[in-house]
Amino acid sequence: MRILFLCQYFPPESNAPAARTHEHARHWVQAGHAVTVVCGLPNHPTGEVPPEYRGRLLYRECLDGIEVLRCWLYAAPNQGVFRRSLCFITFMISAIITGAFFSGQCDVVVATSPQMLCGIAGYVVSLLKRRPFVLEVRDLWPKQIIDLGAIRNPAAIALLSWLERFMYRRARAVVTVAPATRDHIAARGIPPEKIHVITNGIDETFFAPRDPMTPLRVEHGWHDRVIVMYVGTHGMSQGLVTILEAAERLRGHDRILFVFAGSGAEREALIARAKQMGLDNVIFLPMQPRERMPECYATADICLVPLRDLEVFRFNIPSKMFEIMACSRPIILGARGQAQAVLEATGAGIVVEPENARAFADAIVRLAEDPALRREYGERGRAAAVAAYSRRARAAEYILCMEHVLRQQCAPTT
Repeated sequence: MRILFLCQYFPPESNAPAARTHEHARHWVQAGHAVTVVCGLPNHPTGEVPPEYRGRLLYRECLDGIEVLRCWLYAAPNQGVFRRSLCFITFMISAIITGAFFSGQCDVVVATSPQMLCGIAGYVVSLLKRRPFVLEVRDLWPKQIIDLGAIRNPAAIALLSWLERFMYRRARAVVTVAPATRDHIAARGIPPEKIHVITNGIDETFFAPRDPMTPLRVEHGWHDRVIVMYVGTHGMSQGLVTILEAAERLRGHDRILFVFAGSGAEREALIARAKQMGLDNVIFLPMQPRERMPECYATADICLVPLRDLEVFRFNIPSKMFEIMACSRPIILGARGQAQAVLEATGAGIVVEPENARAFADAIVRLAEDPALRREYGERGRAAAVAAYSRRARAAEYILCMEHVLRQQCAPTT
């Protein structure tokens, strides 16, 4: 097949959409398919475009056999509704032009959401190229930004909700990452047979167990400390203030150290809050490059995966869960719904009530005092990740979905 895939983010950006798209595309190329990715000039999450990409309206390159077309957008940091919206809109326009006129021939057009306007771009490109369209729904938009309070204008909410339903109806297939997301979309009147669940996965050879005495641990002198680590976005969705409150409860546990590694709209506020609380058991590290993620997880004795206690997050399965499991590290998960079901099924850690600082603190103490239990959770997680969440297997499932779409492309859309 000749696959045209639109995703705003792509390596060297290291967020979840970039990693998922890159790893799937790499496996598709290895299987003999031709893959072109239309993405934005790299700038996430700082809003700064690397020097080698600046001053370009379109930048072509080849990465792991994937043809990558990086198009201009208004680069903005991962904070502030207006500037981020402008970033999304300009990418949509550039992606339509690039995908329609500069990407060559294709058999199928795929676009991933969030953000939703990337899906709109994919649909328009599919019309212009007269090829079937597949929509990937990683998170439920606009439900997520509405539940978070990021958008409150009734007219804007109505418009985005209409666009969401429009995209579901026009897509030949809708790909989701969780069964609960599939059920939610089907409940909106979309035929279940055109909704495919392709969960997140990992490259189990890259995310693998390592010696815990890592260069990062040695560099910071954490030799005998119990490292409780959060790695990822410091944003509205994670509720990381709860983790600071848990750290405050554990001031007297001298061996326990909380480490936050990442970036996001809430990072500076969290740093200020930790300083105001006088937390000397909390350290903030900058965002780490993806190639250093296995080292970060190996450094951690306990990994945290928190989410806000909102209905929308009952549909989410954070992709970092699979990375942590593959690295054989125990997880403390503060979430309900699909993520909770995955952790309980794999036995890879402890589930606590989201946004409950006492519950987090109690679980941390339990694991900090029981190395054997940490090891048991880690081993279960690794076994489950290898057996059920291999990225190569997920990529193969995706190909089957696209082949099905091509066979059905003459059928009327629903």
